[in-house]
Amino acid sequence: MRYPTTLSDYASRPEVEDGVFYHPELDVLRFAAFLAVFMHHALPQDASLYISAGLPNIATEWLLTTKDAGAFGLDLFFALSSYLITELLVREHARRGRFSLPAFFARRALRIWPLYFTFLAATVFVMPLIFPSESFGPIYIVSFALFFGNWVCATNGIPFSVASPLWSISVEEQFYVGWPLLLRFFGIHRLKQLAIVMLGVAVATRVLLAAYGVEHPGVWCNTLARLDPIALGAILAFVLRGRAPQIRNSLRLALVGLSLAGWWLSARYLSQDGPTSILLYTVSGLAAVVLLFAVLQNDVRLLCRRPFSWLVYLGRISYGLYVFHLFALALMSKLLVVPLLGISLNFESRVICAFLLTVLLAAASYRWLELPFLRLKKRFTYSRVGAAQGSRRLRLNEPFQI
Repeated sequence: MRYPTTLSDYASRPEVEDGVFYHPELDVLRFAAFLAVFMHHALPQDASLYISAGLPNIATEWLLTTKDAGAFGLDLFFALSSYLITELLVREHARRGRFSLPAFFARRALRIWPLYFTFLAATVFVMPLIFPSESFGPIYIVSFALFFGNWVCATNGIPFSVASPLWSISVEEQFYVGWPLLLRFFGIHRLKQLAIVMLGVAVATRVLLAAYGVEHPGVWCNTLARLDPIALGAILAFVLRGRAPQIRNSLRLALVGLSLAGWWLSARYLSQDGPTSILLYTVSGLAAVVLLFAVLQNDVRLLCRRPFSWLVYLGRISYGLYVFHLFALALMSKLLVVPLLGISLNFESRVICAFLLTVLLAAASYRWLELPFLRLKKRFTYSRVGAAQGSRRLRLNEPFQI
């Protein structure tokens, strides 16, 4: 089976010809991925805290396993990015006979860099004034600025900083550079073979790391060891060929349940390092792609109505949600009383306030920092859409780093 390389081969739908590719349900899925990561960071790991609050032992174990499983929201982000990047590159190739590497890199920079470097600068110059315990030394500053921060985290440990989740953006940026180059060098018709090779590299890397006894986060932050969801997302784009699955809703629900169960069981019985890590990341990647497959649809009218449309918006600003969430959690952890009102805040109230603050910061960032740069992306977008429809391009399910 070859991947379609011309417009007539690719599909006979108008949205392929004019370059439009938008699925609002993917925005909702992106928000769900963020929410999983948020709860993973928000919930404490100490079981005694839940037991002392009256939660039974078995319920505490289930809750902590669910918390651990929330970390796999990151794999969902990786799978989404890979699926969308592959889809968009192939669509451009089908329309034009090739895709432009400079234009692709410019679009990615306009999407990622403004907020990323703004927050990185705030981490260096402002955060130490707010959080004296902030530990983001020179080696992290340089490596994060050059997008190899994940490798430094893998060898030196994840820093105690509100910017620590940004190591995953280094993984995304490395993918954004490497994947188009591979497709250009080997040919887009070898997409499936390249993705399968990536899967093999990921498994082989984890075997090697386990053999040498590399501990967390040596595997968790290692790009080569985390290629499973990226490779599987590309394979999903290859299999679907720009179309949404035509399956019954009952099967969709079953697949969603299966993917969530896969994450929960992985968190329960497999480890992020050691021999079981060889299987862990493949299972997590498969769960992410199954979930992505399950939610893809051609017509999701319900998401155009409130309150469901709010979920779409939250997914659209989820890059900012991801960037700001640890800062908001850290800030709210220091706030025990509402200023001026003198009202005490319990743990649940602080988590809710942290979430609301995260949304507020992300919305402001999207409106005043990110959107002006997003509008510039149309200069690097090859499409048959006329200028009057230029604003519509901003609704593309463009991936971004997480």
